[in-house]
Amino acid sequence: MPRVLPPKAWRCFAICAFLALLTGCAHPFEPRPRQGPTLPAPLHLDGWQYSGRSGIRVSSPHYLIYSTVSDAQLLSRVAQVMEGAFGQYRQLAPDVSLSARPMDCYLFADRAEWVGFTRAHTGEDAPVYLRINRGGYTVNDWYVAYFLGDIGTYSVAAHEGFHQYLGRHLKQRIPPFLEEGLACLFEDVTWENRLPRWDLSINYARQTALKQAVNDESLLPLDQLISTHAGQVVNRPTEQIATFYAQCWAFARFMREGEGGRFRPALEKMLADAASGNLVGAQAPLNDMVFWSPRSAKPVLEHYFQMDLPGIEREYLQFIAKIVGQQ
Repeated sequence: MPRVLPPKAWRCFAICAFLALLTGCAHPFEPRPRQGPTLPAPLHLDGWQYSGRSGIRVSSPHYLIYSTVSDAQLLSRVAQVMEGAFGQYRQLAPDVSLSARPMDCYLFADRAEWVGFTRAHTGEDAPVYLRINRGGYTVNDWYVAYFLGDIGTYSVAAHEGFHQYLGRHLKQRIPPFLEEGLACLFEDVTWENRLPRWDLSINYARQTALKQAVNDESLLPLDQLISTHAGQVVNRPTEQIATFYAQCWAFARFMREGEGGRFRPALEKMLADAASGNLVGAQAPLNDMVFWSPRSAKPVLEHYFQMDLPGIEREYLQFIAKIVGQQ
């Protein structure tokens, strides 16, 4: 049972609101070779039953994927995406100790099955998750999605897989807006020689939404962005959801790439400290990945950046101006 937190401690939701904008996009530029596994992961497929319906379970080194999708080839590709993404997560957070147990994933053939599973397994939080019109969600270290076509399914799997990775390996939450942004880094999955590939600087859909927000002068101020989590925006108009995720994505890129990678050691240190339970500035208790206090985001960021929030915002906005200018 979660421990009681101070006033204004909010429950966190790891959600991928996967908008129609994110499917079927062509990329205007490919600045460098993409990365991914050199060999396919070993897989084993066997049977699984859900509500009297025959399904498939895919076992891989780090995952167990339970699915009512009948296409074994597609499920095998989802498993290769998950295993390939796991290697990318590891590169982003190299100092996080890994668990030996595989992580559970649930992929349903349609939304109706997803809704039924969600109502049965998420308790009082189910109404929040059921607001997701297109996407998936993560609870602790397992995620739930439904088939969105091959491109959309791969993207949601890679996004939710990062939430799942943190849910398994971190003892404390990093600011949820940053977790969402980092998860967005993995959404753009391509294929080469039947293996998944990533360039974590590329996400055409998020960049398009970011440029639109800049043009519309609708960017959220940083102090508002950092105190927001996905559960608060999932029911907002499409444009506001797109702006939130685009800004989160841009901030994750900023920490990873800004000023030639100046802030990347801070990102790696933050993730390592959260994994060990020593996140500086955090107000949530140790070993509590469910609750989070919005007041903790500012001291956490200021500590790891070694800058005050106005200074961080100035450099973040400069970075946004730079990356929207690439389009």
